[in-house]
Amino acid sequence: MKETIKEGDYVLLYSLTKNRRWFVKVEKRKFSTDLGVVDLAELIGKKYGDTIYTSKKIKLKAVKPSPYDYIMNSERPTQIVYPKDIGYLLLRLGVRPDSKILEVGTGSGGLTTGFAWFLSEEGEIKTYEKRREFMEVARRNVTRIRPKCKITFINEDFMEAKVEEEYYDLAFVDMDSPWKIIEKIYNSLKPSGRAGFLLPTYNQVDKLSAKINKYFIDTEAVEVFIRRIRLKKGMIRPEFQMIGYTAVVVTGIKY
Repeated sequence: MKETIKEGDYVLLYSLTKNRRWFVKVEKRKFSTDLGVVDLAELIGKKYGDTIYTSKKIKLKAVKPSPYDYIMNSERPTQIVYPKDIGYLLLRLGVRPDSKILEVGTGSGGLTTGFAWFLSEEGEIKTYEKRREFMEVARRNVTRIRPKCKITFINEDFMEAKVEEEYYDLAFVDMDSPWKIIEKIYNSLKPSGRAGFLLPTYNQVDKLSAKINKYFIDTEAVEVFIRRIRLKKGMIRPEFQMIGYTAVVVTGIKY
């Protein structure tokens, strides 16, 4: 059964002939594109998968966004964790619908959005961000997906925070000096809990490596790359541009 589009929902509009797409919030307003003006109010009451037309009579298909779309269309005062890294982290850290997740360094809320998408009412996220302006942006970004789980945004320096011990199933850290809080992360995790770290430079990876193996087993550091292939009959080849290096992802299981 098709889901009805309501005011305030988000929609991907696809041009069926021009290979174009727009991520929009459904509101009572006009949206201008190079293919004509779209009256977004016409989407209210339609179903995902239905079509509408621009002022130039060009057909657009209204598609329900995925977490990828929400994350890549986030408000970004900071660098986000990219979907290619998020997908790896979700599996490597063992995210389940009822997971209790500790996040240090909310940033723009890209990974928070990814976690929240997969959590049920039994799931929980506590995310720490010492910059209030970043935290408020993250809150706006995450709210768009209407998460089912409980999310607590905490505007505090994690190094000074009091954190529950042996409470979380997994933890993720995105901060400049994660080796300074590694024991605190270890103590916060349940037995066999998992931790992930995002590190932009190899120097940071080197400093973390000096400590991580004292607290975690099955440690691993990886870079995740995606190379898109041009999907056109008779012209299959790699695209000239790609998202290459973003960061090193380090993971491990509590000793």
